[in-house]
Amino acid sequence: MSCKLLKILFLLGNIKENCQKFVFRGLTQSNTLKLRELDKHISYTTVRDNILKILKDIGLNHKLYGLHSLRSGGATVAANLGVPDRLFKKHGRWKSDKAKDGYVHENLESRLSVTKYLGL
Repeated sequence: MSCKLLKILFLLGNIKENCQKFVFRGLTQSNTLKLRELDKHISYTTVRDNILKILKDIGLNHKLYGLHSLRSGGATVAANLGVPDRLFKKHGRWKSDKAKDGYVHENLESRLSVTKYLGL
C-alpha cells in the first residue's frame, strides 16, 4: 500500500523518479496545492502538527502518539522486510547501531528464527 501512495504522491506532485529534491517538502496554495520548488524538508513541527490533527480528526486520542512511534514503526518494518541495516540506518539518520537498534522491534517470526537456525 505505501508504495502505491508514494506513486500517487509522485504523480500529483509532478515529481520525476530521478529527482534529487526532497520528496516531502512544503506546500503552497493558490487555486490548488502544489509542492514548493524550494528544496527544503518539511519541519518537524509541521509534520507533528499535521499528524496529530489527522489522528484527532479520525477520532484517536492524539495525545498518545508522537513522531517517534512513526520512526520506530518505519525502522521495524524495514528490518522485518530484510532491508539492510546500513540502508535504513542511513535513512533514519542514526549515527550508531545502538541508536538504530533501539527503534527496531523484531516480529515473532524473526525472533524465533534464531531457535530455528540452531535446530532447537
